[in-house]
Amino acid sequence: MKRLWSLFMIILLLTFLSACSDSTDTLIEPNENNMIINIKNNANFDFYGLETKILNHSQGMTNADGSRIENGEELRFEFLKEDFELDGEVEMEIFILTDSNREDNGDRTPINKKVTLELVNNKELFFEITGDSINEADLKRIK
Repeated sequence: MKRLWSLFMIILLLTFLSACSDSTDTLIEPNENNMIINIKNNANFDFYGLETKILNHSQGMTNADGSRIENGEELRFEFLKEDFELDGEVEMEIFILTDSNREDNGDRTPINKKVTLELVNNKELFFEITGDSINEADLKRIK
């Protein structure tokens, strides 16, 4: 009986440890049902998140703890085929979130440049934000 109990405890411990594996290294890869847009922060000003708007679909990205986006940090947006058809040329707008208060939309500053891009499934695009102030922010495609 003691052996059975020990075996049960080992199996329980192994199950628990396997459930606690770190899965933060897994990135969503482009596939036939999505398109990925990466935006790297190379700006010389502080901000707390970004919002992308394509057609009638918006996505926002902030750190879960409300901290600012670090210089060099990359934000990854996934657009799904179920959200809109990944086909055709569209304009993408980017908004900079200038505070960590997500309840109001008062601190949402648009980048004055819309980007034209081709919606294609199984594709990944890379951009960077540069500038010395929010008013001088610029979005450039880097790949």
